[in-house]
Amino acid sequence: MPNTKFSNQSQVRKYNVSNAVASARIEGITLTKQLEQNLDDYVSGKKSIAQLVEETKQRYVTLRRRHILLCRFGCTSK
Repeated sequence: MPNTKFSNQSQVRKYNVSNAVASARIEGITLTKQLEQNLDDYVSGKKSIAQLVEETKQRYVTLRRRHILLCRFGCTSK
């Protein structure tokens, strides 16, 4: 981060999120509505990065478990 002075933590978060989103867009990545909401929650201080990471892990663990269960009953896709 440059030597720019920010008046509050929300501005620092907004700056960091803006840079991350710009990098993602340069790479051709489209943000989901859920990710946009998560980033808004982070910028506003409603959630920490640690909370967002944990929620994401739980969501994918749940999806993985569901996939495993479905495959046990005849799933043909990977």
